[in-house]
Amino acid sequence: MRSLVRVVLIPALFVTASACSDAPAPAAPAPLPPLADQVWHVHVSDGQPLPALLGHRQVNGLLEQDFLDSSRLELYADGRWEQRAWYQRYRGATFTEARTALDAGRWVATTSSYELRAPDGALRYTLGATLGGELTLNLQYAQQSGVAVSTLRRTPAPLTIVGRWRAATLNGRALPAVYTADSSIDAGAGLVSRHILIDSALVTLHANNRYTQEVYYSEWEGPVNGPPQVRVYRENAVDFGTWNRDALGRLLLESGWLQNKRITGEAREQDALPLRLLHGITHGDPPVEFGYRRQ
Repeated sequence: MRSLVRVVLIPALFVTASACSDAPAPAAPAPLPPLADQVWHVHVSDGQPLPALLGHRQVNGLLEQDFLDSSRLELYADGRWEQRAWYQRYRGATFTEARTALDAGRWVATTSSYELRAPDGALRYTLGATLGGELTLNLQYAQQSGVAVSTLRRTPAPLTIVGRWRAATLNGRALPAVYTADSSIDAGAGLVSRHILIDSALVTLHANNRYTQEVYYSEWEGPVNGPPQVRVYRENAVDFGTWNRDALGRLLLESGWLQNKRITGEAREQDALPLRLLHGITHGDPPVEFGYRRQ
């Protein structure tokens, strides 16, 4: 009886072991699906809306600052990625140059993320498996130390008041327009009317909170109580200083050239004419309302 039991059990164990060895191995996790072409724009850099301070250093005893104007990350379906940036450099209080930065490589889909790698294989950035409406990345920029904690969205960042503006109106009248007028004065050769016209005005609000301004004006004569007819001379006034804006959008420009000259106004991004400034030609002049348009 004992020998028969052994004969029956041994084949049964062999059959069971063979069945286990033929079971399929678990499938390896599949990588994430390929990315489609897409562009991401930086909206916030190190907690600042654009233009944002990107980096600073001392150069020959002067503070050199770089302000990021715009930056975008482009992902391509063929496996490429590019990061582009545009920024302005100031040394002391003076704008010195506009600069660009470019980084590029290839992206790789893993089972849980997308890895953006440099041409030498170094990992630059890691994107999550699901790309929603916003990304947070520690972006790196050539010739800048450290990283910039950045918020990126699929739409471009909105324009700010930083930039170059040209006056379009004076007290609601299109330029050139009369700033002041005397209906009758003695010019030495008889009575005439005297008119000061603002021909044009430019103001540049820099990212480092400095401004420059130029006002082009001319003096005209005409008949008593009449319109301007003959130009006597033309001139331009130059000014520079610092500007600031409060939480309500109110602007204050304080001259660093003309004592006690201040320009007030407001920026209204929601309007077609977003910059309104109250000023004259030079210090002590009665202020009038200028409407400026972006150049």
